Amino acid sequence: MILHIQKAVDEAVIDSLVAGLSAEQFGDGKVTAGWAAKEVKNNQQLTGKKAKAATDLLLEKLHTNLLVQSAMRPKHVARCSINRYEPGQYYGTHMDDSLMNGVRTDISFTLGLSELDTFEGGELVIEDTSSERSWRLGKGDILIYPSHYLHRVNEVTQGARLAMIGWIQSVIKHPSHRELLFDVEQSLKAEFDANGKSENFDRLTKVFHNLMREWADI
Repeated sequence: MILHIQKAVDEAVIDSLVAGLSAEQFGDGKVTAGWAAKEVKNNQQLTGKKAKAATDLLLEKLHTNLLVQSAMRPKHVARCSINRYEPGQYYGTHMDDSLMNGVRTDISFTLGLSELDTFEGGELVIEDTSSERSWRLGKGDILIYPSHYLHRVNEVTQGARLAMIGWIQSVIKHPSHRELLFDVEQSLKAEFDANGKSENFDRLTKVFHNLMREWADI
């Protein structure tokens, strides 16, 4: 499942965070790239004490977004960072590491921290089984996708693209299982909103929780 959620984090939170960052706090993004990815990675990454404080704040806000949590069902956060692409910078086709800091990476995500009209290019492109698909993420928008896809960030041609990226180990290991659970949970919530605690709601709740018992990796 690839899921684009708009305004997953309030813009005021992002504005306050970004206002505290300066150009001097960004270093070469190659430092955290794998040995092969270094060949195609050309961006900047937030460094120093502000990096962890910034990612912790954004993770806290994502934790309160029920739709994000339903899509991810996080068990562990493997790693997060804030990166920036300026004109001429890009990240070529690559595969995310399967293990980061000893944690299996099931889900990758990108959270946009820039307004769309402040930069050109910088599309996140994912190669799935059908073709390539691309997204430009505005401020507060998040794209959640399985970590097993090849992907890239196209060259930024104007302005600056700022984003948080992260990798999650999910309680639900298999992508197809996560998608089914997401669909069932959204359906039971829609049934409750429409008809309250109906027989259909109870039946969907039974299906949801028994599938969780079957598939949860805890």
